[in-house]
Formats: sequence, C-alpha cells, structure tokens
Amino acid sequence: MTRGRRPLKALDEAVEIGGRRGSVEEVSGKRSRASDFVIIEQSRVVFVKVKRSRTSFTYPMEVLCQYQRELASLHRVALIQRTAREFWVRSPAGKWQFFLVRHDSVIEIRADGMYIPHESQPVETADLSGTPADREADSGSPTESGE
Repeated sequence: MTRGRRPLKALDEAVEIGGRRGSVEEVSGKRSRASDFVIIEQSRVVFVKVKRSRTSFTYPMEVLCQYQRELASLHRVALIQRTAREFWVRSPAGKWQFFLVRHDSVIEIRADGMYIPHESQPVETADLSGTPADREADSGSPTESGE
C-alpha cells in the first residue's frame, strides 16, 4: 500500500538545501528505498529521507509516531563513524524541519545538520528581586518580625 504521491516539489527543494552542505547524489530505485538522496560532506556521508506533512512538529516524538514506517526504513542504513541519517519534513506552508535519526532517538537539528544541546540553550528567567522570598533570604529570618 502506498501513502500518497512522491513529494517531488519537496524533493527538489531538499536537494537544493542539501547542496549547500555538500555534494548531493540522488538515490534511484523503488519507493521503498531507505533514503531519497545522499549528501557527501567533507567529514561524513548523510542519508536523507524526505516527506511532506500537513503540520509542523513540536516534539521529535511526534515524528516517531507519524512516520514509523519511513523511520524504520531509514534505520536500514548502517551507522558508522562517518555516516548519519536524517529525516526532513516539509509543511504545506513551505516550512522545513530536520531530524537526526540515531540508534535510539530522534533529535531536531538545523538545516546545516548541526544541533544545539538542550544544556547550552538559553534559559528564560524572570527578575525575582524584591519579592517576599528575596527579602526573607536577605534578613536571615523567615519573617521581618523575628518570629
């Protein structure tokens, strides 16, 4: 059973995006192939599978649920030190999302293949100076009356 027509427009755009990262070689063959094209970068070879989506994804786990068969197909590509597997999704509005497919996880990445670990992402905080808890810490006692 097929799941819709091939994403020809998305594939053309994806090849263009991949060309910014290195040499692109399209994979010929049946629809059941593991990847749509290969990006040959200076330090690694990236196998890329492209799909269209009706929506954008908030969490990588949504991609796992929505595209189980495609990700299982991409898992047929052996991961060695110089290879990577990526899954690219295009929404109808033309927005792209890129995911690095590892042995045990899927991580959202940027178009250039780089990802920002959660530990290094900036954390938004609120200015809490002047709150009652802040005054208690300054006085050394739980209340100002000394109880």
